[in-house]
Amino acid sequence: MTKRGSLPKMTLRQKMSCGCALIMLAVLFQAAAVSGAETLTETAVPESLTPGLMHLLDLADPARHQSFQPTKINELLQFVQKPKDADALYYAEHKLGSPSAYLDFDIRQDFDHILKYSFNPNIPGYLLAPSSTRLSYWEPVQGSDGQLPLLWQAVDNLEAPIVVKGLETVENTPDVFSGAYYRYQLYRTLILFKANNRKVLISISKQTDASDVGKKGYVLGADDNWDYFYSGKPGLAVPGLGWVKSRMYDSYGINIYTEVDPAAPLLRCAVFRWIQAGWSKINVVKRHHIHNGIKRFAKSFKEILEHPSLPDIEAFSNAFSKIIALSEDELKASINAYLTILENHYGRDYRPPRKWSPQIFKDKEPWLQMSNEAMQSVLMVEFLKHAMGKRDALNLVALWDKSR
Repeated sequence: MTKRGSLPKMTLRQKMSCGCALIMLAVLFQAAAVSGAETLTETAVPESLTPGLMHLLDLADPARHQSFQPTKINELLQFVQKPKDADALYYAEHKLGSPSAYLDFDIRQDFDHILKYSFNPNIPGYLLAPSSTRLSYWEPVQGSDGQLPLLWQAVDNLEAPIVVKGLETVENTPDVFSGAYYRYQLYRTLILFKANNRKVLISISKQTDASDVGKKGYVLGADDNWDYFYSGKPGLAVPGLGWVKSRMYDSYGINIYTEVDPAAPLLRCAVFRWIQAGWSKINVVKRHHIHNGIKRFAKSFKEILEHPSLPDIEAFSNAFSKIIALSEDELKASINAYLTILENHYGRDYRPPRKWSPQIFKDKEPWLQMSNEAMQSVLMVEFLKHAMGKRDALNLVALWDKSR
């Protein structure tokens, strides 16, 4: 886990301010949970799953030097396949000192489909999770040419598990409640293998260190629109807490993708997540926050992979190649066009639907000061939205397409 240094000494006034802010955060987070209609019974997963979970998490820790042993996760895979109580919020015990949540869901697609779209070196990983991930990219992958291998080309003739390790940089989208978004790095391990004649892919992550200070962001309209504003300014988008310097202190994740039936196009996606985040080294994250975050990811992930108009791999790859070839000036011209699309959709004087939010189209500077990678991400998500009929982004797509 991330090492935590001692806190600096504070004056009495600072301590009182810290305490008040933490109380406000706790009350507001609880209020956000109470406002939701869904009430779930918190249920621990069987304790017998712990050895398998810890074995997988050790594989993502570069200090552990562990090798993958499929027999250690047999019971875990059996649990993933079993039906669950729809009224339960499943979680794993606090073995990592962080609250956790578990969720599984099904996707009506072939196993190779998820490999080609979600783990493809020619398609950005964030594209399949636009409601939860703004940016994600791997540093050079260990034991290869620096790229993710084409896993779908190897899956049918697997004689032994394929293990891929690397370092991934991630920036998430604004949290629906707090508005905070964070940038951090993960140790990432992928394992492709077969169990009981079923194809399985496991993606494991371990945060390398505390994230950058959280910055204020806003969800524009419904979260399903996949439209977000990134201010670039530290703080929370919660009235009275705009000054809070929050961080993600620690996170671990295990995603398991497995065939439900090798003869049918049906996949089970299972997600375990552990997260610590807050302010002044104090965690304010609860299980229901993590559970809601997994549901947010699952909704867009399933919608995209099951969509009948999803572009083929070649179309995505060609679009990404064109976008990353754009100069900075061309990217900014595209972002200006993107802003016109947003203004036409929401209205020029639009404010996000929360108290004291800014007029986000009044000042173009935050939009045009985005990194090149962030601007590229906007264009790729717009390409996806246009293909899925979520919004007419044709003019924006034509802009960068004509320039090539």
